[in-house]
Amino acid sequence: MKQAKQMMNAWLQHRNVLEEMLTQIDDEHINFKPWEGAMGLGELALHIAGWNDVFVNMVKTETFAAPDIPECQTMDDVRQAVQQFTEKTKTAYESISDDELQTENQSSHPKLKGPKMNYLTIMYEHEIHHKGQLFMYARMVGVKELPFFR
Repeated sequence: MKQAKQMMNAWLQHRNVLEEMLTQIDDEHINFKPWEGAMGLGELALHIAGWNDVFVNMVKTETFAAPDIPECQTMDDVRQAVQQFTEKTKTAYESISDDELQTENQSSHPKLKGPKMNYLTIMYEHEIHHKGQLFMYARMVGVKELPFFR
């Protein structure tokens, strides 16, 4: 199996868990924040999905621009937006070749410099980091049964 496809499949395992976890969150918790200044629960889920799409697209475009995050009033809105980002990101991921992964990127950020694969590595770590936060949010709002982390 090609490296890009393996990386995509590993990412999708995490994204599927995120989507499953979101099915257990009721509308009353969409804006839950465990501390002042934190992102709300729905906002954090959208942050993960939107920014990860940016990182995957950077392999092709080298463009680092804020994603277009929709306004969501309900958890159904959040779930739908996350699913749409997942499909969009998966489509972009499927277009990446292994040769592109090894091409030097044009990033000015010192921690991203190197092969374009670095964009996908940081995207993967970003998903895991924030999904861990969402696991805590979910527990704090009373979710008893969480999916396995991967």
